[in-house]
Order: sequence, then structure tokens, then C-alpha cells
Amino acid sequence: MKKHYTIIHNQQGFLLFHVVWVILIVFLCIHFLLYQYQTERVVVNNQLFHIETETLFQMAYKKARDEIDNKEVTLPHQTTYDFPQGEVKVTMEAEPDDKIAVYFAIKQTGSDHIYQLSRRYNFHELR
Repeated sequence: MKKHYTIIHNQQGFLLFHVVWVILIVFLCIHFLLYQYQTERVVVNNQLFHIETETLFQMAYKKARDEIDNKEVTLPHQTTYDFPQGEVKVTMEAEPDDKIAVYFAIKQTGSDHIYQLSRRYNFHELR
């Protein structure tokens, strides 16, 4: 006569109880991994957006600095630079103590937000 395993042929649902727990743990792990993936996507998109903004700022600063080096600029001075990633409006105003206030208004392509940065430079730093 064959020996029957009591775990498989037990009529009290002992095996089903463990299977349900394992399935629940697997579903919870999958749920939390998907939620973490969605959160990471949002964070990465925000970081890329800020990197593009910083890149636009650096390119506009470099062009404004070259413009000041190449020709005499009378203050206040305002110019707009168009780049593939967006547009930057640069405004320069004279301040006391031989300083220049430079205002950057950055608008990325495909976005309605305008980021404004202001920096104070010594006049000899820009030349």
C-alpha cells in the first residue's frame, strides 16, 4: 500500500494557507517595486529639467561675457539668446561700487515656466 503524504491530502487547508501568504508577499513586493520605479522616473525627469536649466544659464552667461569682451556695452543692457533647449533673456544693470547686476530669465522649450536668476558681478570679472 502506498503511503499518502499528510500535507498534500490534509483536508484542513494547511497547504492553501501557506500558498496564499506566499502570493500576498509576492504581490506586495511587485506593488512596491512598481511604485518605487514610478517615483524614480519623476525624480529623474526633474533632475534632467534642472540640468537643462543650468546648461541654459551657463551658455547664456558665456555668450553675455563674450559680448561684453567683444564690444563696449552701455548699461542698462538687455539681450535675448535662443538655444535649441530654450530661450534666455539677459538684463544687465549698473550698481554702485563698480558692480553689475545680471538677471537671467530662462524659458525652456515646451514649458510655460520661467526661471529667474540674478547674480552680482564685479565689472572686472565679466571682462
